[in-house]
Amino acid sequence: MKKIGLLCTVLLSLVVISGCGGGGETKESAKSSEPVELKTPEKFGIKLENLDASGTLEGQYKGKKITVATRTGDHETALKEAAKYFEAASGAKVEVQSFPAGNDEEKIQLDLSTSHTFDAVLMPVANIHSYAASGYLKKLDDYKKVADPELDMDDFIPSILDLYGKYDGKLYAFPYKPDTQMLFYRKDIFEDEKVKAAYKEKTGKDLAVPTTNEEMVEVAKYFTKAKNADSPIDYGYISMGSTTNSRAIWMNREGEQTVISKDNQATVDNDGTKKAMETMMELKNYAPKEWTQLGWDEANAMFVEGKALMMEQWPGLINSINDDKSKIKDKVGFAVTPGSSPVLGGWSIAVTNHSEEDELAYKFIEFVTSKDAELLKVEHTMDPVRQSNYERGEVMESNPMYPVLLDSLTKGKQLVDADVPYISAQLNDILEDETQNLLNGKQDIDKTTANMQKKLKKEISNAEIE
Repeated sequence: MKKIGLLCTVLLSLVVISGCGGGGETKESAKSSEPVELKTPEKFGIKLENLDASGTLEGQYKGKKITVATRTGDHETALKEAAKYFEAASGAKVEVQSFPAGNDEEKIQLDLSTSHTFDAVLMPVANIHSYAASGYLKKLDDYKKVADPELDMDDFIPSILDLYGKYDGKLYAFPYKPDTQMLFYRKDIFEDEKVKAAYKEKTGKDLAVPTTNEEMVEVAKYFTKAKNADSPIDYGYISMGSTTNSRAIWMNREGEQTVISKDNQATVDNDGTKKAMETMMELKNYAPKEWTQLGWDEANAMFVEGKALMMEQWPGLINSINDDKSKIKDKVGFAVTPGSSPVLGGWSIAVTNHSEEDELAYKFIEFVTSKDAELLKVEHTMDPVRQSNYERGEVMESNPMYPVLLDSLTKGKQLVDADVPYISAQLNDILEDETQNLLNGKQDIDKTTANMQKKLKKEISNAEIE
């Protein structure tokens, strides 16, 4: 295999993903240089009793320190919140260093390859896999002797543990922040009896939230004013159609098909992908004309303004929906993306190979993803990755989106980022450029899938990925 240093590659793509969390009050960070004893916290009315990792944290790491790197924002805030409790239980100090989106990957990759100051990193899944391929991460099975006896690996959502935590069949990271695209829809319109009667009269069918791609196209067409003057809303469908985002539209449609196989082969030029792209092109007729210019903020704003019936988006949309200025607050329902094959995003946390306190770093990443301690992160938009927390009634009731989020995470089959070590960014660029060419009428579907296949194959071949 040709060793390609991460410093010599184009930075991995950034996927803006966020979640939505429950309640709870954040305590102020302890300012003392010594760990302080904190009262047992309560989240969602649940007392978090097991914050000593089943007795494996007994202050034995006093005098030791680790540094954890991540992106500035909610990821940093969530880690700092958990660090207070970890410090109290372990006796150690945890420094969280963060970098703004846009240069966080460069800074962290530079440290992993040269400076070696970070003991653990919290980053998008595709980055973590590249770090593992480069030998920058520890295998987590090496820490079984010091692991929490109640760690319960089977409690992680299976699809998430496999995609987020493992590389080349070995466990290098714990899942930390799950993300998947979901269908958000105007439940007030779907449940309106007059609207339902009109739909039935015109189509001969009962109005229902679509579960198939064909149904989504039918419903989107009916509720687009340009196609139906009687529609109570402007557009039947909206999503992020801009460069860096548009590939998700057809990837959500692919079913069992994937873009890249598990053995790093391009698998995009086939009937399954072509059919998925046909659906995307149909949906274009029922979306805003400026669709290919809509990114996260622009697309969300249009949906929150009440312009569209349905939107496929990451869970963080809920924050805009629930904002006091939102015109659709309390009017939105949630469903798995039609076709039941939503793309996944997500973040994982891992121990660096050069850490001088790797055991302590392991205990920290184990702690922040444990059953009780992960509830400390939820109020900071880091949703649970453990099945048992979705099964806790108090947690599930805190967020009406959670039942569908769990279902979507379970059904997700592939990452939105092309998951090939070192060259994820380059492959994503190919997928986006060709998708944009199709959306803007520069080429047809056959040319699009052929171009993708050829360019992906060449990029992977040049990288000599085994």
